[in-house]
Amino acid sequence: MRLLLLTLVLIASSARLYSQYVNQNVLNEIKVKANETHSDAVIIIQDGKILYKDFFEQNDQPLYISSVGKSLVNLAIGKLLDKKLIDSLNQPVYTLFPEWKQGQKKFITIRMLLNHTSGLQDHSNAMVELEPAPTFQVENVINIALAAELSSKPGTEFFYSNKATALLGGIVEKASGKRFDHFFVDEFYKPMNIANYGWIQDKSGNPTTHGAFVIKPSDLIKFGELILNKGVYNGNRLISESWIEESFQQAQKFDIRFGLLWWRKPISEKRIIDKEIWASWKKAKVDSNFMSKLRPIKNTLFDSNQLFYEALNNALGESWITLMNEKLSGTLAWSKKVFSPQIVAYYGDGYRGNYLVIVPENNLVAIRCADHVNFDTATDGFGDFVELVVKL
Repeated sequence: MRLLLLTLVLIASSARLYSQYVNQNVLNEIKVKANETHSDAVIIIQDGKILYKDFFEQNDQPLYISSVGKSLVNLAIGKLLDKKLIDSLNQPVYTLFPEWKQGQKKFITIRMLLNHTSGLQDHSNAMVELEPAPTFQVENVINIALAAELSSKPGTEFFYSNKATALLGGIVEKASGKRFDHFFVDEFYKPMNIANYGWIQDKSGNPTTHGAFVIKPSDLIKFGELILNKGVYNGNRLISESWIEESFQQAQKFDIRFGLLWWRKPISEKRIIDKEIWASWKKAKVDSNFMSKLRPIKNTLFDSNQLFYEALNNALGESWITLMNEKLSGTLAWSKKVFSPQIVAYYGDGYRGNYLVIVPENNLVAIRCADHVNFDTATDGFGDFVELVVKL
């Protein structure tokens, strides 16, 4: 009896200790914003226990996760390495696609496709070239990527590239002998007991790996657990721990926030309108009256985005967002971002506010999915989901 009582006391104590690690105010804020932004699914798991799960009167059905799928493509490339189907990330792409053994393209490596430094001409909005209306479907995304011109010398610039990620689907097929979707099902879906899924494909049947995955939210979060457990799922190793570690490192010298198809969340982000930003505005002949209103905050380092936005509101008034977009159109930056070197989370980020988040220090994973027809870009994005999850 004493042993039983002691056991019950320990269980109760553990439950209280567990609850102390969760910021209930932040969790409540996530719940409120999840509803306000018309989420289709939010799941948060810590220490293997569900903190929050809601499908918002929707079924747990396969949803399109947009560019979050890029982070899953990362796993497929890691599997090629684990199985020794490619030599290394520094292997030139032309070894698999010989038509690239010419000009500057012969210097593009698999790593450059993963870290967005390939130099391929592209548009950050996939709907411009890879998903044109009204069908949102092209003949062959891999061929479009292969035919792309270069907008910069390989390895010299960071530019978020849908074409580069689309080509990774072709890399998987060339190296493994299986089309990307077949390879991914065999290596991940089957051992993870994922059976209800779909794929976005081009007219030739290729999964469009810049955004191919249609998956149930309850299955998507399994990949967070796989990553959190360093490549092991249900006691089975599906991907090497070394691959996960490499994927989460800063993958190029241009942007601290990006690994190998995974985003990295710094513990802090500061903003400043410094002399370089100011000079770029002058060179572009930005309206002098507009600039004079912002002169008082020039060279001020703001400790958060919120403080920066409050300063813009004070300087320009309530219509500051409209004014900033109007006066700084084109490629002009609003400010320079200064990031802390300390990284607290890793995440996949997709259009419509789709997220897969891993917070190793808190042993926590989270997903947010949005795939509804009437999505409103002004209200439904849930842009601070990652930040709130980190605060939990």
